[in-house]
Amino acid sequence: MWSFLGDISNIPKWDRGVESTMATSTRPSGAEGFEFDTFAPAGMVDGEDRGRMSYRIAEIGPDHCTIQLTSSTGNARFFKRAEWRFHIAPATAGTLLTCAADFAFRFRYIILTPIFYALRSAIGRDLLNLKRVLEDTSLG
Repeated sequence: MWSFLGDISNIPKWDRGVESTMATSTRPSGAEGFEFDTFAPAGMVDGEDRGRMSYRIAEIGPDHCTIQLTSSTGNARFFKRAEWRFHIAPATAGTLLTCAADFAFRFRYIILTPIFYALRSAIGRDLLNLKRVLEDTSLG
């Protein structure tokens, strides 16, 4: 599972807001400190940066990893801090993957909190896509 999640080229397979990815650091992919950018699908956002969001793998262990947002422009401008924590654990029918998203808005964008809360189902759909892709990948 970590080999799939650690390969940034797999992100567009499950995240509807990502069309492509690009490594931006010399560290090995999937290693602590590895940095990368994601780009939104054409037409989803305006501008030359194509919805670029920049990230760093902040922590990685045998059963967990933390990914931090490092950019502060475009859609990232809303966040003072944002990170995603993935954790895997053995389960009766395979492996349990949990994901926690932790966001702190910049003060001037705090009014967006209810909007982002209402959009939480979109993150849920992405995680269901991730589940489907992981299950299909493990079968093949």
